[in-house]
Amino acid sequence: MKYSYFPGCNLKTNSVGFEETAIAVSKKLNAELVEMPEWNCCGTIHTQTTDNLMKRIAPVRNLARAAEHVKNLENSSKEVIHKQVVTLCSMCNSTLKIVNAEVKEDTDKLEPINWQLEYDNLEYKGDMEVKHFLEILRDDIGYETIMESVEKPLKGMRIASYYGCMLLHPEIAKIDDQEAPTVMESIVQALGAEVIDWPFFKFCCGSYHIVGEEDLVNIQVHTLIDAAKKRNANSIIVACPLCRYNLEHEQIELIKNGKMKNSLPIFYFTQLMALALGIKPMKLYHFEEHLVNPKPFLKELGLIGRKKSK
Repeated sequence: MKYSYFPGCNLKTNSVGFEETAIAVSKKLNAELVEMPEWNCCGTIHTQTTDNLMKRIAPVRNLARAAEHVKNLENSSKEVIHKQVVTLCSMCNSTLKIVNAEVKEDTDKLEPINWQLEYDNLEYKGDMEVKHFLEILRDDIGYETIMESVEKPLKGMRIASYYGCMLLHPEIAKIDDQEAPTVMESIVQALGAEVIDWPFFKFCCGSYHIVGEEDLVNIQVHTLIDAAKKRNANSIIVACPLCRYNLEHEQIELIKNGKMKNSLPIFYFTQLMALALGIKPMKLYHFEEHLVNPKPFLKELGLIGRKKSK
């Protein structure tokens, strides 16, 4: 099975390990993410101004291009391709889902946007569905298939799943139950790691306040990491490049200021899936992107390299 895949900007810059491990995992599980040949920024943050159509052109252009990509995939592979575009970044997922729902519900909004898209020889008919890769793993592939594909169970890992704000809110863009999500936890369990139950799974990391109000982000991250440690977690998984950056960067600051002793490694869920599925080479993981180096932790557990002798 093939899926039209929208990468977004961050996965081409500071989150390459997220993308490359996701693509490798998708191929191994026979649900290949095939990148759209042409795309633009998703629009980043969905505008709350209801009459601001200009801010909706960027995501709708991507939806129209995804629709064309699906047709081309179907023609080239001779198999039925679902009219879906798959995302990895939680912010891209939220923006595309919200705008897609808006223009499907209100064709008066779609008409002037399509007028603008004529410059690109595009027209969006409102016939696409936006899916996060986590939804594909849960609904199309299934946890049992993931479990059966595991070559190196993640023994010794005690993982707190961090959804952040965008995967569970708003209602129109959520991928799981807002108060009791299970998709990340089920994947963690399928990979052979221990699931850590904690109430901070959607507590905001501080988001873009990192630019101008770092003290606020520092407080948020301290709360998150402290809560995970109190529940005996030794790692956290995320699905958002900004969440990963904030959680790592502020841990370094907290340690530097004497407010925290030890850091917790932060992983993209796809990195740990690739590890458990035995995917090589290691350069796909791009662990050098991480501000908190996860390699010593993984070596200590014997998940990469040689386990240190005590």
